[in-house]
Order: sequence, then structure tokens, then C-alpha cells
Amino acid sequence: MLWIIITAGFTFLISGFFGFKRLFYLYQLNLRNIAISAILGLLVLTLLLFLYRIELMSEQVGAAIITNVYASVAGFFGGAAFQQYQTKAKAGHILYSNRSFLSDHASVIVAIAIILYGLYRTSIFTQLPITPIRVSSGLSFIAFGFWGMTLRLVPEFRQKGIILLDVLIHWKDFLNYQWFYEEVIEIEYEKDETILFFKTHIPPEDQLAIEDVLRAKMKEKMESS
Repeated sequence: MLWIIITAGFTFLISGFFGFKRLFYLYQLNLRNIAISAILGLLVLTLLLFLYRIELMSEQVGAAIITNVYASVAGFFGGAAFQQYQTKAKAGHILYSNRSFLSDHASVIVAIAIILYGLYRTSIFTQLPITPIRVSSGLSFIAFGFWGMTLRLVPEFRQKGIILLDVLIHWKDFLNYQWFYEEVIEIEYEKDETILFFKTHIPPEDQLAIEDVLRAKMKEKMESS
């Protein structure tokens, strides 16, 4: 069992490094990428089950593989969560955000539920034996929950940029804005040399406030260029 714990520890650290470096962001996901990843995952799982059934893979090796898979998930989302907390701290205070109970607390409530479930999965607080698979499985849910706590359903217009879910759009990449509907504003920005857009709801009582923020940032950008 010791070698399983050691390999899982290395896997956790390596995955945490890649998670911190952010190999991908949510805006880069699409149905094609998700479908390909799901198919590859199912193929690998099917292959492992087949090897186990024909006794070409021992139960201990199978347990090591599953433990390392969970450890990689835990490390990746743990690293991504830590990087996201750093990003929010460096982005400065919030200039404007359409705050409501849903936007402020919905993701946090779901994340806390996932974290509690992860603690349950570790078997630390139950009478089930503590195994590397159970611990790594629980840690993967806990790390995912902490990552989920960093997300907000509405964009945060901060001192140094706009945080949209898990990405920081620096003000230098902010290009323009326009009112798409009466209470919906469209923000145009550049990311990875591509022009992108997002829309968000702004209540009538907050429209002057958000326009003041965006006009001020556009003025700063023009003066610095």
C-alpha cells in the first residue's frame, strides 16, 4: 500500500502544478471537447475492466491506477483553486457586480455540499476502513468544491480587470461595450488574439454605475496608449 500512497502523492503534486498553470479555462470548453474527453475516459475504463476480467491486471494494480486518477483530479482542481484565489486577490477590490442571493451564494452552497460529500467519501468520519482510494476520491471532491467556491455566476468588474467565471480579463484587453437590450450589456474584449463577447444583466438602478466604471477604464486606456 505504501507505494500506492507515494505514487498518488507525486501524481497529486504534478497535477497541482498543471492546475495552477491553468492548461484550460471554462470558456475554451465546448461540446466537442467534452464529448471526446468522455469517450476517451470510457475507453480507458473499459480497457482496465477488460484487463482485470481476463486477469492480466491484479487488484492491487487496479487500485493504484484508480487512486492515481483521483489524485490527479484532486491535484488539478486544488492547483486551479489556489491560482484562482490568487487571481482574485491581485485583481483588486470590486468596482461593480450585480449582487444577489443567487449570484453570491448559489455556487458557494453547492461547493460546500460537494466538500462535505468529499469529507464523507474519505471515510474519516465513518466506520469504514480508510484506504488510498477512499481518501483520494474524497480529496478530489473537496478540491473540486474549493475550486467551485471561486466561481461566481455574474462577472465581477474589479480594479484591475473583469473576472468572468474563472478567467481575468485585464482592462487593457477590454475593447468596447454596448447595450444589447434595455437591461443587458454586451462587453467586447480580446483573449488569446481573438475577439470575444459576453452579455450580462444590469438592473436599471445600476446602469449609471456600470457605465461610469466602463467609461473611466476606457479613458484610462486611451490616456496610457
